[in-house]
Amino acid sequence: MAFSLLIWAFFIFITGACVGSFINVCVFRLNSERSVFWPGSHCASCFKPIAWFDNIPILSYLFLWGKCRKCKSSFSSRYMLIEIFSGLMFVSVFLLDVIWNVPKYGIVESQAYQIGVGLIPGNVWLTFISHAILLSFLLTASLTDLDKMEIPLGVTITGTLFGLVFSTFQAWPFPDDIQSTNQLLLLAKDWPVSPQVPQGSMTWPLWYPVFDWLDSRPYLHGFLASLAGIGAGTFLLRAIRFTYGVGRGIEGMGLGDADLMMMVGAFWGWQLVFVAFFLAVIPAFFFGILQLFSKGEQAFPFGPSLAISSVATFYCWKFLASYFQPIFFEFQVLLILAAFSAFSLLLISFIFRLLNNLRSNQVGG
Repeated sequence: MAFSLLIWAFFIFITGACVGSFINVCVFRLNSERSVFWPGSHCASCFKPIAWFDNIPILSYLFLWGKCRKCKSSFSSRYMLIEIFSGLMFVSVFLLDVIWNVPKYGIVESQAYQIGVGLIPGNVWLTFISHAILLSFLLTASLTDLDKMEIPLGVTITGTLFGLVFSTFQAWPFPDDIQSTNQLLLLAKDWPVSPQVPQGSMTWPLWYPVFDWLDSRPYLHGFLASLAGIGAGTFLLRAIRFTYGVGRGIEGMGLGDADLMMMVGAFWGWQLVFVAFFLAVIPAFFFGILQLFSKGEQAFPFGPSLAISSVATFYCWKFLASYFQPIFFEFQVLLILAAFSAFSLLLISFIFRLLNNLRSNQVGG
């Protein structure tokens, strides 16, 4: 890696650590239902303000041995660990998007030499920033969910608005030059087999074939694709929650999970929401095992699993696309799958309800 790219990575890590420091404030205060902006940083024990030189991410914690300068009360090491994790998260996004070009952006491929010497185009920076912002919101939502089994609506609504703006101005297949985007949208109408058209903020277009009235309106395409992702995220999980509740008689999923996927859909489109939700059972399985051994049979937060699955699905999309492409652009297939999934979920949840009632009767008898 060129020295200039190492310099970029260093500054990106610092930026990510600073964002992690703000995430710490958000998680702590949102869990206490307090403003994240007022009052300023202060010690939770003595309530004295923390000076700026004692509020430098990572370094201040190490220099002060994790203690308040005034009252000497200890701060949790979690604060520093989240700052480190956030910095590494930002660097990882930089590597995946810009250096290794995992999403296969056309502009990154065409300007690989300039990027290799540290001259990174503005469109690529915009994409990196949008992904870093989304992951920051996902980290905040996951931490609050782990702490309180609740995802604050303020986090997901704010993230959704950011996603709507970024997706509009990164109209699919942005981040290629916007002058060529209209032509790429036209080429997408002849895209029946392999998704070779350069993608952008969205993994796929709003619909295939691209609607005629969107041929010359790339920004409108991005805006509508984001709205479709918002709708898919919020209504899919709410429909599953309602169906499970009808069959099981109890709530099976919090509304915060639906809001989290609404935010993901705003950034990455409706197709990824569907795939990420069903793949979330994989990290959820491991979280469930850890929960079982650490706390016994208790409900565990599903938000972190959805966040991990969403990010993994996006960066693995090129490998998954060929399997899901025949499904996502056929209305009849989508309707049949939706009806089958709803019926199966209702039947399974109803069976669980009967078995639970049977066991309760046996115990009571």
